Amino acid sequence: MDMSIELFLRDVQGSLSYGDMIARTWATERGIVYSYNENYILGETAQYEIFEGVWFLYHDLVLHGPDLHPLERDGFVQINYCISGRCELHYRKDKVFYVGPEDLIVAVLKNKQYRHSFPLGHYKGISIVTTEKTLDRFLRSIFPETKLTSRIFLLQLETCGGYLVFGNNIEMKNIIREIGDPNQAFFRERAILKFAELILLCLDYDFDQKKCEKYYGVQVINRVKMIKKEVTSNIEEYITLEEVGRRYQISTKAFSGCFKGVYGKSYCRFIKEFRMKRAADLLREKKYSVGEIALMVGYQNASKFSKAFYDIIGMTPLCYRKQDSIPPLE
Repeated sequence: MDMSIELFLRDVQGSLSYGDMIARTWATERGIVYSYNENYILGETAQYEIFEGVWFLYHDLVLHGPDLHPLERDGFVQINYCISGRCELHYRKDKVFYVGPEDLIVAVLKNKQYRHSFPLGHYKGISIVTTEKTLDRFLRSIFPETKLTSRIFLLQLETCGGYLVFGNNIEMKNIIREIGDPNQAFFRERAILKFAELILLCLDYDFDQKKCEKYYGVQVINRVKMIKKEVTSNIEEYITLEEVGRRYQISTKAFSGCFKGVYGKSYCRFIKEFRMKRAADLLREKKYSVGEIALMVGYQNASKFSKAFYDIIGMTPLCYRKQDSIPPLE
């Protein structure tokens, strides 16, 4: 079993073994592909070793269980870049960070408390994983006369608490995009150069002025998730933000900020989209009238429902239902 992929999926509670998660493994000309047990995850992770001990991993995942929290192994340097979806990262005690599309986070895993999950239930992204010792060999190989060592890089990270988040950073995005498709010619050579660029850019980053401190506490996150679960389980009743505050005795400002951090959208936008996607499911079933569906997703007025549906889906409910082939929404 390969250590690099094993560190990616390891269940915190011990209720799922690594063997439960991986259904099939096969080698390609350039790397290894892992297909997951569909009871837990739909999708694959493709792994490429660009330098001895430096792995690039491409993830395309849909999770069946939102409470799956794999635990990361200590001793690794990890870079995660989100393409789509959202990743929840527990990098410090009681402090949780989120990365969304085109965000990148660099971290050194040290204190046996790192784990991650995907609050939207799906994720597509790139991970670069190595160790301090291997990073040192890599830097000396790329820059033979350098004084740059992995220790210098890790000390820089430690000045920022052991992690650094680049939120939608254009320089980082360009480097990731230029890595290219793993199936293209000279992918390994290009990936080596771009990994070196990522390390240098992190070293050039102004840690003092741009230090990332946008995190959320575990208790408030758990409360926000509980509220979201209850609200989306009863979509026939629309609960406003103010009603959320009164009903659950939580500051609407704190709730709004944390909700957007977890799910990447405001509470109002998220709930509106959730209700319209549920309405789309009901329209595909063709069992209920538009008026009945409006009531089922919390709209007393059919015209307001139709307008909301058009805002989210891009067509009226009747036009959506009349399509010959209606693909399911994400």
